[in-house]
Amino acid sequence: MLIIWLIALVYVVMGYLFRFYIADTNLLTVSFIVITALMLFFILYLKYTKFLMIIYAGFLVRLGTVLYDLQPKVPKLPHSGIDSENYYKTAQYISEKMDLMNAEMYGGIYTKFLAVIFNMYGDDRLFAQFLNVLMTLSAILLVIHIFRMLDVPPKVQIILVGVMSFFPHSILFSSILVREAVITLMMALSLYFFVRWYKKREWSSAIFSVIIVLIGASFHTAVIGVIVGYMFGFIFYQHKQNAFRFTLKSTIPFSLFALATTYVLVFPESIEALPIYDKIDQVQRGNDSLFDAFTDDIGGSAYLSSLVVSNIYQAIAFSPIKMLYFIGSPMPWTIRNMNDVIAFLLDGTFYLLALAVFIKNFGLIKRRPILGVILLSIVVTWIIFGIGISNAGTALRHRFKIFYIIIVALGVIWSKKEKEKKSPGLPIKGKQV
Repeated sequence: MLIIWLIALVYVVMGYLFRFYIADTNLLTVSFIVITALMLFFILYLKYTKFLMIIYAGFLVRLGTVLYDLQPKVPKLPHSGIDSENYYKTAQYISEKMDLMNAEMYGGIYTKFLAVIFNMYGDDRLFAQFLNVLMTLSAILLVIHIFRMLDVPPKVQIILVGVMSFFPHSILFSSILVREAVITLMMALSLYFFVRWYKKREWSSAIFSVIIVLIGASFHTAVIGVIVGYMFGFIFYQHKQNAFRFTLKSTIPFSLFALATTYVLVFPESIEALPIYDKIDQVQRGNDSLFDAFTDDIGGSAYLSSLVVSNIYQAIAFSPIKMLYFIGSPMPWTIRNMNDVIAFLLDGTFYLLALAVFIKNFGLIKRRPILGVILLSIVVTWIIFGIGISNAGTALRHRFKIFYIIIVALGVIWSKKEKEKKSPGLPIKGKQV
């Protein structure tokens, strides 16, 4: 995919250099899509042969969804509307007044990212949304590389690649003008580098994994919870023993990290000088306190709005139920219409089943330490999102942000089960991963 991204960069530069001669970039964008479609086919054929039909079919579905979304007189796709239109209009406005790049604008860094593209390439929404498709394909290919590093069986890889390619909200969020494609790519890329550190002890990869999570967190702060799992791995995992080792030397730094995190949660004003505080302030805005945001009842699909939370201890006590609602909403007993039924069946059930699989296979952590790191990253991120969200529609979008990390966790569990089936009652020889 690197060569395709280089071509995308060339097109952006071409758009900038010839902006005075090209009044409409539509033809330029169409040529980019055609070239990309052809190159993608050959890349998949040469390097990902067994996934060719699955991934390419998913690509064509996404391209068709992009074209449908851009039609002016058709019913709107789910999640395409208010946010996507505001992202687009704000990016247009900033692209015409680039001095606003330092101002606080709707959509934050995502609209500024779009503004840079519009300013250089031209105001071409098709080009921007097609980049989202390419980001999603890049994330899927990164997950395949992770599977290969972790020795996930080919059969399991094919099934999970099929899930990634045709998961309904993966298709939607990669085709409309929202930031999910950027964030999910960052999460997949960060996990790729973490697994490289885990397998090869590359400290440069460890640094990259953290930096990329921070880049993703600049689009939405809550995904920073992934770093908690990484820190646990960096501190406690011992490559020579291929296991976690809890010693005084390793426990002290992680305890300090946990205390610092807890302090920030109790006293969020302590990070007022940092960019991350702006996100906390956005959550709190419109509420008398940060804890009021815990049970914010904005929106028709609000849930658990009757909870009373006034301090950090109550927030911690209610966090498990908030997390459960976050990953499963709209729950069957809160369904209001057919859209809620579809959302639960096609999305909520996947995450609830994933949670059940994680709980059932928790014991595998001793045999596959990487699973412990990934599960900790997932659970912490779910809790952070769960605490701040009380609306099913919002939850549906935000839980997708670590979708590919969840897929990797399922792949690790499934591959272990497959190996145990082939060698029932016998220990698996060789180094476990």
